[in-house]
Amino acid sequence: MRLRTPPLAPKLEAAARRAVDVWPFTALGVALAVVAPVALLKFGFEKLDLVLLVLGYGGIGLLAITTLLVASSALGLWWQLRRTSVRWSTSTLETGVPLPTGFSLPSLRWLPLVQVYWTWVTPDADVADRAAERGRLREYVTLLRRGIYPSITRRVVVQDAFGLSRIAFQHCQPGPIEVLPHLGGIRRLPVLTSLTGGEEYPHPMGLKDGDRVELRRYVPGDSARFIHWKVFGRTRTLMVRTPERALSRARRTVAYLVAGAHDEAAAAAARAAIEEGVLGIDWQFAADGSAGATSDRSEALHKVMTSSGFAHQSGSGMKRFLAEVDPRGPAALVVFAPPTIGGWLDEMRSLTTRRYGRVRVVIAVDAVHDSVDQSRWRRWFLTPLGSSGVARGDLERVGRVLGQLRCEVVIIDRVSGRVLGAGGHLNAARGRAA
Repeated sequence: MRLRTPPLAPKLEAAARRAVDVWPFTALGVALAVVAPVALLKFGFEKLDLVLLVLGYGGIGLLAITTLLVASSALGLWWQLRRTSVRWSTSTLETGVPLPTGFSLPSLRWLPLVQVYWTWVTPDADVADRAAERGRLREYVTLLRRGIYPSITRRVVVQDAFGLSRIAFQHCQPGPIEVLPHLGGIRRLPVLTSLTGGEEYPHPMGLKDGDRVELRRYVPGDSARFIHWKVFGRTRTLMVRTPERALSRARRTVAYLVAGAHDEAAAAAARAAIEEGVLGIDWQFAADGSAGATSDRSEALHKVMTSSGFAHQSGSGMKRFLAEVDPRGPAALVVFAPPTIGGWLDEMRSLTTRRYGRVRVVIAVDAVHDSVDQSRWRRWFLTPLGSSGVARGDLERVGRVLGQLRCEVVIIDRVSGRVLGAGGHLNAARGRAA
């Protein structure tokens, strides 16, 4: 049996990157290292040009000093990080907002000409700010993707103010850290409270789980917060509000999170539904990449985070999830889906042909871009860099497909928490980046 050897290209690329990081001279430094000796020897010594003599000595001296300062500073920082254990300020972070991590480095403000900064290599994140406090630079980071990460890799760069010398090294901080999707305006969204209640119809034989619109006399043991004080003020009789008898179509709710492109907002909607308890009392949840359904809140949030690594298997676990939960009785299905065309729509098409219960699809977005009426150059230059929004045409196509499958579609803006529309129609304000 012949063993597969790993490709050499990634290894060579990593080795070349490490060699470039420890090379102390930038392109400008190499140019100065070539020009300064030529000016000193060719013109300063041979032609006795005092100006070029001074410039040659000054260039060589400046390059030597900056290289020595940068090299010694980088070595000191590397040694300090190797010996010091960095503690996380919190083990649970959120995407989309700058949060402190507890990581810090000396600002080196007492050392002339030396600057230090760092970036994250893995996972994807933007170091939003390095606030100087008591001689140290403290990290505030904005994470871009939810997930559970076993470790964090940073690239620390030490350079001089003139850009002549630069040395970089990587630092690995053990985890794990849990990154949840940012809720935005979905935290208190009224439309989520209607996911599980079904359409409750007053019925004389139904359960007492409707609105408290009926009245009866107060008896010992009734809660005082349900007393109708206005009726008491008029009649001097204590009356309490009781729930009407209602008949609900479904007593159980099963929810599923579909991973895919631009699915962070959908994951935030799923997180809000789990944390706010809007899925009802009897509920079960699963997501792409997870094995089995759960009704535990912590485990459900864990499934939300781990689903980020299964965008290429969009909706692949939905059939297995329904095969597990459907034999337990009728239930309303809620699907949290990304606003893009993908394999999950084929899964929805197959399950709606076999399922008789209600299917509601919640699509969440960060921004909607009107790219149809814009020229190409306007889309290139006016679309925000790194925007996570989707095109209005793509979103409407997804809504029309789900409408043809007779699914109840709700489209939500994560930034404002407003309902943009249903089905293939949108009524939201135009393109706003999260």
